[in-house]
Amino acid sequence: MFGNRKTPKDSDLPLVRATVLAPVVAALRARGQDADDVFAHLSFDAATMIAPEQFLSHETVYAAFNAASEAEGADFCTRVGQSVDLKRFLPKGQELAKAYTLGDLFTRFTQIVSKESNAVTQSLVVEDEYAYFAARRHFRSSVSPAQADGFMIGIWISLLHRVIDFRWDPREIVLQLANPNVLPKQFYGVTGIPCDDRGFSIRFPSIWLNHRLSEDMMENNPEYHPSVMELAAPLDFLAGFEDIVRSRLADPAFTAVEAARTVGLHPNTLNARLSERGETTSKVIARMKREKAIELLGVKSCSVTDTAQQLGFSDPTAFSRAFRRWTGQSPQAFKRSYTEPEE
Repeated sequence: MFGNRKTPKDSDLPLVRATVLAPVVAALRARGQDADDVFAHLSFDAATMIAPEQFLSHETVYAAFNAASEAEGADFCTRVGQSVDLKRFLPKGQELAKAYTLGDLFTRFTQIVSKESNAVTQSLVVEDEYAYFAARRHFRSSVSPAQADGFMIGIWISLLHRVIDFRWDPREIVLQLANPNVLPKQFYGVTGIPCDDRGFSIRFPSIWLNHRLSEDMMENNPEYHPSVMELAAPLDFLAGFEDIVRSRLADPAFTAVEAARTVGLHPNTLNARLSERGETTSKVIARMKREKAIELLGVKSCSVTDTAQQLGFSDPTAFSRAFRRWTGQSPQAFKRSYTEPEE
């Protein structure tokens, strides 16, 4: 049984829905941490990072998990994972509540998360007396994914423990992950075996898949409830990069160099990838700003000053010069032409 997402091409930009960070943000806030301060070096505020319609590069997400662990401890992300309510955590998570058995749950999960990332495959494989639930990356990350893996392992080991209940025997579990140090010292008696950083694997008796579920077995912390979204992570590199740029339009520091850093590529490599599609980094950023400016000035009737601020310009004059360069007319002239009725 496998997730049904096709394997991305090497040219695809690895993206994941930002709401994967929502439980971590909520847990930081519950501990009195200012999440914006924790993630300040990532150039995202917490609200932007966890917006349900937002997709982020995997490396940005891994960096966010790492920042949270640096603020609260090496096992923090795994402990957060232990408190996650899968029904509330995932878009379409209510579909999991309909699962009749643990095996049905894993199958539904792999189908749901296939639209949450275009670069990580989650799968369930049954081989005789053992079942293997695993996550595998189709790219190499320059940022350690260990904390992100710990978060997911926290979800699944705690769920297995609740389902198996008094029958739980940690000797039946073989857990492989990049860095066992992300696990709490008392982790249901389970210890981790180091492996490469391309994913993790949990082996358990396949007979467990037949255990019946009750809805409360998936219930945990009620704070995490992202909106149901139909949007899937973009598989096309350009579409994925446009999503990243669109999320950073208000950031005055979001230059071509910063854009490359955000997606984990050298500026020359990013430009080479985009040139295959007739684009450059600067052209994409300018196009996204132009499209947003037209929407703000026209459809939303924003002022020139507000539009300039929302697009990261230092002042309205700088924005007006850019807008004239993009469209051949001033923002004021565009607003008049958009709002004046045709004769």
